Amino acid sequence: MSGVQRACLVGAVLWLFSHGPLSALLSLDAHRAPWLSLTALAVVLVVSAYAVSPLTGRPLHLPTPAAVAVAAVVPLSGLAVTPFLDESLWRTYADYWPGLTQIAVAALVMRRHRLPALAAELASAAVLGGCLLASDLPNRAVAFAALNQPALVWFSAALGVRWLFDRTARDVARFEADAGRAVAARAVTEAREVSARQRREDLEHSVVPLLRRVTTSGPEASAWPLLSRAALTLERRLRDDLRARELLDDKVRAALRTARDRGCAVDVVDDRGPAAAGPPGFAAQLRTVLAPVLDACGTAQVTLRLPPGGGWATLSVDGSAAEADAVAAALRMAHLRGVQLAVASDLQVGDGAGSLWAELRPA
Repeated sequence: MSGVQRACLVGAVLWLFSHGPLSALLSLDAHRAPWLSLTALAVVLVVSAYAVSPLTGRPLHLPTPAAVAVAAVVPLSGLAVTPFLDESLWRTYADYWPGLTQIAVAALVMRRHRLPALAAELASAAVLGGCLLASDLPNRAVAFAALNQPALVWFSAALGVRWLFDRTARDVARFEADAGRAVAARAVTEAREVSARQRREDLEHSVVPLLRRVTTSGPEASAWPLLSRAALTLERRLRDDLRARELLDDKVRAALRTARDRGCAVDVVDDRGPAAAGPPGFAAQLRTVLAPVLDACGTAQVTLRLPPGGGWATLSVDGSAAEADAVAAALRMAHLRGVQLAVASDLQVGDGAGSLWAELRPA
């Protein structure tokens, strides 16, 4: 229970006690049907406690039938009290129900049931108006305004507080959305910086020395096949950064290098385009899946592709039956790593060969 909830609960209890049991018991001898007054008092207290129960941590949602029942208690309690009092006592503490029932009305407004709350106040005004019209009191208009003062104050105040809470919630949601976009933009910027740094390192430490060796060698040199393979490896690494930057992190880069060193042909392609970012967190989920998939492959051909639109991804594996089975098992176990993806796969194995086609979508 927060400090605000505790303060509201204490205030509600004090209001109910000062406008309910204390007033009802002190005026019990003036009531022509004391048992009816006590019954109305008990019902209003129980209903008010139910209405403010979210202050103790219970759910805020209130079903509409329950809200209508709470609203009906307000005018019914008036019918159980005011007609059985002497007219001279209507504007005293003996006629306690107009103030006592306002906790329930305010709770209805705060729990997003404005219409039942308004209906309760109008029905209460009708009860008071009917009693005043049937009486011989002077200045009945003044008496009517005085008796309805608690309803005017509490209902309007509850509407104002509810509006303030809703506006605050909208502002907080907007601030959180702005913060989320800022974090996402910062993550994209950091990913681009990492990619640029990786490309610079490749150029400085790998590409440039390799090109120097190529210029000093020739096709007849014994090291030429190794140079050709090294050039192909570097070309794939640079292409990964250019075509699928968001699908790469340190673990995926390491898995790509290790898989290609084993002879695995891996192609990672992001065809979404700059304007299609895809569902939030989808690329991170794919990165979590890609590393164990590559670890499960020996010399297979693996292609992970994000098609235009970015709402889903495809994974194809062509290799041995053992490799296809291992990749299928890695996809099935992905949820143990916290991956929330819906995977639809087609596994084909036979004669020692195997292939797997899978579609990965946000769960």
